[in-house]
Amino acid sequence: MAQKKVGYVELEWICPNCKTRNPGLSKTCQSCGSPQPANVEFLSKADEQLIQDEAKLKQAEKGADIHCGFCGARNPADAVTCSQCGGDIKEGKQRVAGKVLGGFQATDGTKTLCSNCKTENLANAQICSKCGAPLNATLKPVDVPKKGFSIGCIIAIVVAALAVIGLIIVLSIGSQKKGLVSTLSGTNWERVIEVQQFGPVKKDDWKDKIPSGAMIGQCADKVRDTSDQPVPNSKEICSAPYKVDKGSGVAEVVQDCKYEVFDSYCDYAVDEWYAGDSLKAEGSGSGVVWPSLNIGPQQREGDRTENYTLHFSVDGKDYTYQTNDYALYQQAEPGSRWKITVNGFGSIVSLETAK
Repeated sequence: MAQKKVGYVELEWICPNCKTRNPGLSKTCQSCGSPQPANVEFLSKADEQLIQDEAKLKQAEKGADIHCGFCGARNPADAVTCSQCGGDIKEGKQRVAGKVLGGFQATDGTKTLCSNCKTENLANAQICSKCGAPLNATLKPVDVPKKGFSIGCIIAIVVAALAVIGLIIVLSIGSQKKGLVSTLSGTNWERVIEVQQFGPVKKDDWKDKIPSGAMIGQCADKVRDTSDQPVPNSKEICSAPYKVDKGSGVAEVVQDCKYEVFDSYCDYAVDEWYAGDSLKAEGSGSGVVWPSLNIGPQQREGDRTENYTLHFSVDGKDYTYQTNDYALYQQAEPGSRWKITVNGFGSIVSLETAK
């Protein structure tokens, strides 16, 4: 996924000495003059605007600032010697960059409330306009709701489902009734022959996948793929903008973008064999036959299926058993005796003739 730059916003930092909020690009406190220590992080402002000033934009492009290894003063990334003590900046430590600071919040007229006199001030004011107290009101992180279930939750659901399935199996096996001697009270049979027809079949697919000779109907553009780069017939789709700390008092506002690639998706008709009407014969008892097969033009025989149902009675209860085994059905004489095994759900799971 490609990353698209929207612009830069200035951050701020809080002086640990006097608690004053300072613009991110200021390397010393505007109230007491103390330099920003290396362990004091940059924070989002309460009211954000994209930087338009050319000088600030040039600073933003330089990269993470460096704290002098001798006096701790904060210097720009392209510095060679410390602006405060003149020491070699190579001995310094570069600020950490790359931390995501949340979504970009456009200017909305937010006010900052002075904790000393309760006066409302402009969102990014550092000093209260009434009492002069430092304003220490920074944004609280916004919790982004997570979609779907967590991994732990999914595992718990799977384990619970398996436990329920296991319990059902155990109960079913544990409550089986084996060796019940029953009487065969009746039988039913059904035999089906599928008749296939050759002719036009409606389908749909990407235009370049449609076989030659097919009759193409209506087509429409649909998303077929995604790309990190713009390609022909694509549309840019971007996430909500968010901020990435550059380590220099500014954050880069970016968006994660991809390109949805569209292509023609069409319905078409092509001649091929398909399942038509089925022929069925059914009855009870003996005399099992296949239905008469009358094949017409552009037709052929398809699959044959057969199903047999045995009805049993034991201790006033009725049970049924279905099979496609014709040899078993031939043994099923009405009034014959059978040993059956019934599970906890009342279904026959096995049977044999009783001697």
